[in-house]
Amino acid sequence: MGVNSENKNSYGLKATEIDLENTITVGSDRLLIKRILDLLSEEKAEEVVFIDAKRRSSLADFLIVCEGRSQLHCRSIAQNVEYKLKKEGKISLGLEGEREGNWVLLDYGNIILHVFHPEIRKYYKLEELYSKRPGEEYHENTESSKYRN
Repeated sequence: MGVNSENKNSYGLKATEIDLENTITVGSDRLLIKRILDLLSEEKAEEVVFIDAKRRSSLADFLIVCEGRSQLHCRSIAQNVEYKLKKEGKISLGLEGEREGNWVLLDYGNIILHVFHPEIRKYYKLEELYSKRPGEEYHENTESSKYRN
């Protein structure tokens, strides 16, 4: 699947379809996001989506949402991302939901990684929440994109 040049916003973009150089102006954030995406690929995370949340959230500037095939896979993804980043000197501010493995959240300040079990992801619809503009309907085909390796 190629780059969707008609998609001018960066809400819910496939990670392969974002221009990291222009979308993420802070170099350290750009490098960390690229590293997280690489680790998610290594861990076989599925349905990876990047969300630019700067204008929509005061909690973080960027969200990365992905899913694992099971609770065990979700926990494994999050644990391995955290472990490998910690070895590289990038310490998370928090890890939530690891025990259950339905929705694991890793907080890196400006960047938050959400690792969902597929059923929980469908229930919460996080991408939809962040891709809607006030008074606008969600259009999956034009605003939601997934990372493919």
